[in-house]
Amino acid sequence: MRAYLINLDRSPDRLASAAARLCAAGLPYVRVAGVDGRAMSREERRRSVRPWRFFLVHGRFPTPGECGCSLSHNALFRRMLEDGAPAAIAFEDDVDPDPEALRAALAQIEARLDPAAPDIFLLSNHDCQPSPPGGAGIFPASPEALFSEAYVLTAAAARRLLFLNSPMRAAIDAWAHWAGRGVNVWRVFPASCRQAEGESVIHGGLWRPKRRSAWGWYRALWRLRIRLGRAFDALLYRLLGR
Repeated sequence: MRAYLINLDRSPDRLASAAARLCAAGLPYVRVAGVDGRAMSREERRRSVRPWRFFLVHGRFPTPGECGCSLSHNALFRRMLEDGAPAAIAFEDDVDPDPEALRAALAQIEARLDPAAPDIFLLSNHDCQPSPPGGAGIFPASPEALFSEAYVLTAAAARRLLFLNSPMRAAIDAWAHWAGRGVNVWRVFPASCRQAEGESVIHGGLWRPKRRSAWGWYRALWRLRIRLGRAFDALLYRLLGR
């Protein structure tokens, strides 16, 4: 299975570190130039991002790092389809794989892989979804599943995500969102990859809400806004198909 690695042109040091880790895991890769969201012009963002659709899904507008991250994964999907790969492994340059666990995970995936099915198999476990009995297997990902430093996807999933998220309408790692739009999102146990130490350069710092003195009512209003926004976005999806 071919592996692709997203890396910004301004981050050769991260490329060298990621290359060393993937080499230790016995994984050759194809580099995909990442999109630097901070360097995008206003016109480029206007063409590539739908901020109001993002607002409906996430309750806020996207950061430059989130724009760059999702557009970088779109570039990876296009390269994968141009190469005619039936399935591929997608890595960000902060991935830190466990070689033995990764080989076991890929063996599980290949045993059930169907390039015609829009499947995504997450290789990390940031949300600490409980492992299944026996500690290994492939199960539906939890709604809280986030982060995108390592996953396997089929050609059908790549085409589906490009259709749904070009221009960008939601963060690429909003897996529960894509699962509601025809993409099958799975979690592979045991988790075989994690993020290397340090902040993601492609994505940037994580977004966090501002602290509020009356935190209880603020959170209640936030949840209501998210529910209403996602309901409206779901209506748009039913009307427009994306």
